[in-house]
Amino acid sequence: MDYKKLSQDILANVGGESNIESVTHCVTRLRLKLKDESNANTDVIENLDGVIGVAKASGQYQIIIGKEIENVYRAFSELFEHSKLQGEVEADQLPEKPKGIKGYLNNALDVFISCFTPLIPVIAGSGMIKVLLSLLVTFKVLDSNDSTYQLLNMIGDGVYYFLPILVGYTAAKRMNVDIFIGMVLGAILVHPTLLKLAGDNSATYTSLAGLPVKIVDYSAQALPVILTVWLAKYVDTFTNKISPNIVKIFLRPMLTLLITAPIMLVIIAPLGSVLGDYFQVFSNLMNQWGWIAVGLNAALFPLLVLTGMHNALIPLIITMFASQGFDAVLIPSGLIANIAEGAAAAAVAVRAKNKRTKSLAASATVSALVGITEPALYGVNLRFKRPFYAMLLGSLVSGCLAGLLHLTAYSFVSPSLLSLPIFIGKNSNIVTAIISAALAFAVTFAITYVMGFNEEQNT
Repeated sequence: MDYKKLSQDILANVGGESNIESVTHCVTRLRLKLKDESNANTDVIENLDGVIGVAKASGQYQIIIGKEIENVYRAFSELFEHSKLQGEVEADQLPEKPKGIKGYLNNALDVFISCFTPLIPVIAGSGMIKVLLSLLVTFKVLDSNDSTYQLLNMIGDGVYYFLPILVGYTAAKRMNVDIFIGMVLGAILVHPTLLKLAGDNSATYTSLAGLPVKIVDYSAQALPVILTVWLAKYVDTFTNKISPNIVKIFLRPMLTLLITAPIMLVIIAPLGSVLGDYFQVFSNLMNQWGWIAVGLNAALFPLLVLTGMHNALIPLIITMFASQGFDAVLIPSGLIANIAEGAAAAAVAVRAKNKRTKSLAASATVSALVGITEPALYGVNLRFKRPFYAMLLGSLVSGCLAGLLHLTAYSFVSPSLLSLPIFIGKNSNIVTAIISAALAFAVTFAITYVMGFNEEQNT
């Protein structure tokens, strides 16, 4: 694939750099925030070599690339920045169109998700360290009381404990705030003094200039710092204006922190923790629904992928792992949905007579089984329609079966055949994971094969 040419073609057909507000990416998609989506030539982009499809959701124009996304994103970013440096019109020089309530909600959701998306690789890497530790303990290589285990476990947990600092960075970068202000605000939330103020009496409140400050363990909480960085954006603009140039280098950040940090500790952080508690209530509710929740979420997951909304689950999944240390619903249902997507494509590969269709479906099967489902979703199942419906039904049925087997994830890693060890823990093991994946494949393959499809459609 010629990444540079693909990037040039995409840039030309989304309305040029002047129509782009921001560029991000997830595991499979180039996510653009466009000033005017009507300027994008979607039909042309969908037919570019290397593009699987286009989705529009959460205020983003999402170009689905697949496993080559890192290379395409790098090439596109370099091209985009170079074009801006050539003196062409920058995105922020154009007036924004009125958004309306829906637009503001989409923008808020986009900001919220984008604060987590850059952290996914390091969270997944930390999760795999936890998986490795679980395997080492299972095979008696390490004992959980050993200092080696404790230190390696600390390495795996570090990303969760200091999550407010990491999110402070990503939120500040996303909202165009001094990134070090964002990181310091996150650091304040995890400073040990806050918990020490509880004292021997386990007090729930202390005071700041007579104002009540709720004592909460904010490690692994992200929402408070996101909201505070949003406030800091406006406070910093104000302090920058009133600070004389001769002392601005220290007065501006000093005033920004003195204004925003107390508001965070007194109002925003406790409010954010309450909203985080509602996340936990939702998590508990899904856990109580058990196998039904897994089945329903497995059937819903491909629809979220189709609309590009699956990343909206990331904050909830992170909250679940940070608060309870496992996920018995969302990641297990994601595994089932991914395997089912591949199974439906495999059935198409077996039944198809056209060699090109067979080859495409077989390749998409392998991709889906290792966690990249877009080739199977857009290139095969959705294209022939009936395999898509069969995949949804197979996800529902096999998701319920996985729930009955108590399939539980103990690390946040994208679920696939390659990451089955994440399901090793108290309530499930590698055998449970293998059986659940096998059932998902067999059930969905059988349903798809029986339902069949019209091979002449879109061939």
